[in-house]
Amino acid sequence: MSTTTMSTETRFSRRTLIAAGGATTAAMLTGCGMTAKGDKKSMTFLNDSDVKSTPFGKAIEAFQKKSGITVDVQPVPSDYDTKFRTVLSSSKPPDLIKINDDYVRGMSRTGALMDLNDFIKRDKLDISHFPKNLYNFPVQADGSHTAWVIAHSPRLFYYNVDVFKEAGVPLPPTTWSSDGWTWQDFTETAKKLTIPGKRFGALVYLDTGFEQTFAINNGSPTGIFSDDGSTFTLSEPKAAEAIQWATNLTCVDHVQPAWGDLQTADADLQMFTQGRLAMFFSQFSTLPYLAQNVKDFTFDVAPPPAGPADQLTESSVVTYAIPAKAENPDAAWELLKFLTSVEGGKIFVEGNMWLGMDDRTLDALHSPPEHVELFAEAVKHSTLPNQTNNTLGARDIYRPLLDDVYTCHKQASDVLTQAKPRVDAALNQK
Repeated sequence: MSTTTMSTETRFSRRTLIAAGGATTAAMLTGCGMTAKGDKKSMTFLNDSDVKSTPFGKAIEAFQKKSGITVDVQPVPSDYDTKFRTVLSSSKPPDLIKINDDYVRGMSRTGALMDLNDFIKRDKLDISHFPKNLYNFPVQADGSHTAWVIAHSPRLFYYNVDVFKEAGVPLPPTTWSSDGWTWQDFTETAKKLTIPGKRFGALVYLDTGFEQTFAINNGSPTGIFSDDGSTFTLSEPKAAEAIQWATNLTCVDHVQPAWGDLQTADADLQMFTQGRLAMFFSQFSTLPYLAQNVKDFTFDVAPPPAGPADQLTESSVVTYAIPAKAENPDAAWELLKFLTSVEGGKIFVEGNMWLGMDDRTLDALHSPPEHVELFAEAVKHSTLPNQTNNTLGARDIYRPLLDDVYTCHKQASDVLTQAKPRVDAALNQK
């Protein structure tokens, strides 16, 4: 979403990946700072944060040792979007570039991104173990494959096992099941877990991935945007109803923290680790933080509650592209292949950073939490927002307007219907 964050968001800073992958210092990964023109044994790599001492950095080191290709990773930890646009339009862009998944379609239309189909066909790449919808996410209407998903981060509900037991409330299902785990069940459970002034039972609406997930589960055919990306469908009745349901957990049921109390960085994580929040919706990449900071109770994960229509969830996709003007695209492609191989993907999974694209990496999942395998199961129950030419522009319009909904001043249907003409215009601007 977000991510993406970040969009099918990767939880970047507040709303993107907690363990966000980015770049590491040149000193860590390279012996020299410059890449010679046409040198297939070296490449430059622009990313949005430093991955020093992270699984991503470990994966890049492993690639260098295996391939003999030197990777000069250039971190841009702040204002990445500005730097990204600047270097992509230059005559000598980096050989590989982190791209917000919201940009893929728009940048593809400008011709700025290389079509990877020739590489895929040349190397007879076996994609049979890749999730089909995630693999096809960067494929454009003309068939060009203009970006590469190296990993993904599914969303589940994290919950405090101890408070469930203390309250005498049945635990959520340990398989992907709707048995006793519908929206109504969820609300009733959250009420039983809420202690006014001490603990909230649930948090749904902070992670922006809830928009697509809950809209689809409520029966919206397309979620946020239409199939062709030209229409804002979050304003349609089933989708707007889902937004209102999640908001009513605060405004009507009083089991969810007030919107204004969630605007500090990582407020959800702090509330959960302090025992002031029983359940919250978040990504796989949240796991390292919880594993390190939860000290006084046991936590586990459960699938999202089943809506009236379905029980799906959204994964944030971690997306990279080779600029059309890259000097060393072959080296960049070799790195992309490694990162989605079993060897590369297992490094992400073992480090609890992301799930690898190859499903054979998922046996590297390990507890805690006890039912961590539900993240692997989430791959089979996945939804993604449809791509548009201007996703970020659209979200810049409707998301600030939703603040009036989340603060209980307006109804979601009214706000989203009023926003629709402006959002549709943004989606269709040339």
